[in-house]
Amino acid sequence: MAISLVTAPTSPALAYSPVVFQLDSNNADIVHLIIETVVSYDGGTVFLRKSATSVQPNLGTTNEFTFDISDVLSVNIDFILKTLGASTVTKTDDSIIFIIKAYEVTQNPTTGLLETNYDPADANNTNFNYQSTVFASFNWSESHFDLNSFSVSDYSMVSDDKLFLTEGTNPKTIELNQNEFLGMAYAVSTGGVKNYKIQVLTYNSANALLNTDLINVTQWNYFNVSSLVEPYLDAPVGTQNLINAGISLTNVAYYTIRLINDDGNKSELRRYNIVDGCSTDLRVHFVNKFGKQDSITLKGNQIEGYTNKSTRYQKALSSTYSSSDYGSAIVRNTKVKNFTAYSKSIGRDTLAFAQSMLTNNMAWIEVDGSYFSIIIDDGSGVKVNENNMPIQFILNFSLANNERGLRG
Repeated sequence: MAISLVTAPTSPALAYSPVVFQLDSNNADIVHLIIETVVSYDGGTVFLRKSATSVQPNLGTTNEFTFDISDVLSVNIDFILKTLGASTVTKTDDSIIFIIKAYEVTQNPTTGLLETNYDPADANNTNFNYQSTVFASFNWSESHFDLNSFSVSDYSMVSDDKLFLTEGTNPKTIELNQNEFLGMAYAVSTGGVKNYKIQVLTYNSANALLNTDLINVTQWNYFNVSSLVEPYLDAPVGTQNLINAGISLTNVAYYTIRLINDDGNKSELRRYNIVDGCSTDLRVHFVNKFGKQDSITLKGNQIEGYTNKSTRYQKALSSTYSSSDYGSAIVRNTKVKNFTAYSKSIGRDTLAFAQSMLTNNMAWIEVDGSYFSIIIDDGSGVKVNENNMPIQFILNFSLANNERGLRG
């Protein structure tokens, strides 16, 4: 008896989009399958079992099984918050490789009992009925509207004009002393690892080139990994990051960022225009659809408020109680700090970028050199006047960690 593969996802698979397999069995006694998902965080040296799920036959069949493992993959790929002020490129472990194993569960025609080779106590069971080839998976999400036009190869830094992992506008404004990071994916090829560098070109207001600086990407120079895995890197490209890397921004009006290698390949060029800042500006960092860190500054007003939530209980009074004693008391008192932040007038591209943070579940505000986690409640874009432009973005959020009061 055998299980055969009918359809499989492409590799690398996007962990927040459907990752669908279809298997067929020629066993007449099959009842269902147990699908085991096994992942590796180190390029395939060690595999760990992360899920074992019963899959029933497709409706109207007895031997066809279709299942989606994206939920298993997405919870096993972590996001790593970047260090504020960082000045060196870092490798991040936000990609995995995985295999699936299938075990038939059959009904013995003589005894009527269910039988299977699956053993929940054996994480390295080799008595499976089917094992897939190795797949890679990234911490990415893509809308159904864009899936047909989406290609991972557009972001693999092995040839010219490849894209950084950001949804930010280009050009983009940035203030002095701000942190910013660009994610990159590199496909390991048969040609071997090449020397990569981040090229930083600085210009004055007259568009004259001031300096050319290079930040070494040493992680890709020695990273030994399966050809299926595309190592993620994060490049610190904010004004504060560049200053910490020893790059002068004196008299700089704007700068450009590009990834280059020894073969002369160049990524897309991204430009940052340096603008004046204000003490009331709100810097927000969030996880984008690529599973990387994007940032935006809201330069309008902010409204701060509080919501108090309490839980009461009733306790018995003594026979000698006085008017100062509590009969009804508070067992838990929580103060929720919430905000409404406004942008100034922005264009449609910036609005689309701002709205992209609303679909993620992880965001932080940066205050005095520290991250504070927030819960984004909602956001909207409104017209400032009767014309289509300009537009103002409004963000409603609260701090993720509430202040607790003393028990009553």
